[in-house]
Amino acid sequence: MLDVSLRAGVLRVMMDLRESQGISILFVTHDLSLAWVIADRVAVVYLGRIVEVGTPDEIIKSPLHPYTRALVSVIPVPEAGHRDGRILLSGEAPDAAHVPEGCRFHPRCPLYRELGEPARCRTADPALTGQATGHAVACHFAKGQS
Repeated sequence: MLDVSLRAGVLRVMMDLRESQGISILFVTHDLSLAWVIADRVAVVYLGRIVEVGTPDEIIKSPLHPYTRALVSVIPVPEAGHRDGRILLSGEAPDAAHVPEGCRFHPRCPLYRELGEPARCRTADPALTGQATGHAVACHFAKGQS
């Protein structure tokens, strides 16, 4: 957490180095709106596992994983009424030392509850599966997955 002017300066130096030196930068942030602006690829992580990966536009404009959809729903938007309702997750994030069996997101997942708590979510950790574009998601029932 840097003040706005210092943060902008650090980001400018990083982006200049990336361009002039041709280097890759692994940038870890909780700010999806910032990742949307500076990243070539975005990986969304929940309890230490990638649950969705894609281009910033794929992640922000067409999120597939329910956790990603919840994160995107709370990005501030300047236009009032521009975005549908925020997705507020219920429950508390599990202890990272005691990751739930199956899909690690299922205790907080809206799809899990909407679909009647499918056993597959409690027992099988979903693989990160992708599309031809490189957009991939780890969810048994995410939008766009079967």
